[in-house]
Amino acid sequence: MASPAIKPAQILDSYRKSDAVLIVCQNNAKKTIEIAAINEQAARVLGYNNQELVGRPLADILPQRIMSTIAEFVEFGDHEQDLLTVLNKVRNFAVKAADGAEHEFKLRVIRGEAIERNPWFHMVLVDEEELRRESRFRDVLRENFKGHEILDERTGLPNRASIIKDLELVVYHVRDKAISASFAIIDINHYENLLKDYGAETCNSLHRHIGHICKLKLRGEDTVGTLSERSLGIILVDAAQESARMVLNRLRWAIGSSPLELVRKDEDLVAQANIAFTQVDGRIRELEVLEKCETFVVGMRKQSANSVQLVVTHERRGENRRKVTIPVAIEKRRRDRRKKS
Repeated sequence: MASPAIKPAQILDSYRKSDAVLIVCQNNAKKTIEIAAINEQAARVLGYNNQELVGRPLADILPQRIMSTIAEFVEFGDHEQDLLTVLNKVRNFAVKAADGAEHEFKLRVIRGEAIERNPWFHMVLVDEEELRRESRFRDVLRENFKGHEILDERTGLPNRASIIKDLELVVYHVRDKAISASFAIIDINHYENLLKDYGAETCNSLHRHIGHICKLKLRGEDTVGTLSERSLGIILVDAAQESARMVLNRLRWAIGSSPLELVRKDEDLVAQANIAFTQVDGRIRELEVLEKCETFVVGMRKQSANSVQLVVTHERRGENRRKVTIPVAIEKRRRDRRKKS
């Protein structure tokens, strides 16, 4: 089994203690699916200790009907029909405990980072009652966000003070283990040049345009607001580091593929974006989280980097800092007038 760049234990730590989580590796070369890690809650649910299942086939804890489906439909190699795709189609998902009893769960599968072309998956076993409690909590959290929201006059998005207040609330609940969350800053690159070439109103329109894309792509409990004239802040609720990375990468592509149509120019303006993000740590206060991310973004501007990068706000002893850079396309497009009558 390949060793992941991020250790399975680190990934498990990013989930709340109430989440029952298994990390599995689909080894395409060996055509096997094995359990790489399991947290305490999942071990308790299954009746095993934490190390008892590590390295064993996933088949050991799944009913025969589900394993038959996996054996029939999972394609090993660079194919779309991987374990995540197949498991998402399984109805009445269940796991088999150490005593042989089957327990049904709502399954949530998250794609992890592929290592040496072998995909890794996080299998989160969701208790239905717990899911209902979480839904009620997210509704309350959303209402709390709205309760102190003040809109920025230029962009119509929640202003900087609102984002800081939201982040303060999120830090509190992360500390209390009620949620996991990530914070991100989207920074409009080459802003000074845009301001000079197009003016303040076009820059405000671009800011609103990016905010609208974020609202369309994010979930209802997530929030997006204005931090400065060139940057937006995003809070992703129930999004640990790896899932936040994927969400922000998709968001980056959406921004890059959705040009702003300029009224008085014969061109469309495609946004350039730097995204700095971090998983919210309950030990780091909201202003420090914001300050470290904003400082990091300033460095990205100096490098002319158009990317999604991880900011380490709190480093545990023995951990290595990790930074991932993903290029962002930059372009101005001539508008195709032929499509218009």
